[in-house]
Amino acid sequence: MNAHAPKPARRRGSAAEEARLAIDQAEADGVARADMTLRMTLRDVSELKRDHKVPMADIRYGPDGMTYLGVAVDQGGVTQSTLDRGDTGYVRGAAEAAAAQPKAKPARKKAVRKAAPAEAAAD
Repeated sequence: MNAHAPKPARRRGSAAEEARLAIDQAEADGVARADMTLRMTLRDVSELKRDHKVPMADIRYGPDGMTYLGVAVDQGGVTQSTLDRGDTGYVRGAAEAAAAQPKAKPARKKAVRKAAPAEAAAD
């Protein structure tokens, strides 16, 4: 018996091809592109940006971040790129918002000076 989860199937295409396939499948299942979020590893995002086969019109940058084929892209924070169809509890951009909040620093303790021993003061 193996207590570990089985390894995911190895990817056969580029990050762009796999994302396009997942988006097309979700759209065929009736999911709107506005509800979808591509949760991609940093490596896959880098590969997507550098892929010469991807038309420049497919990738857009805006105030809300990067989109690929009209689907929002969340970069990093995952070990394997997946398409969130909007039917999970995942909230787009929640990790970035939590990281952007300032962290409270613990209060520094004041140094306490030790009194000199009474014998040393008497000499």
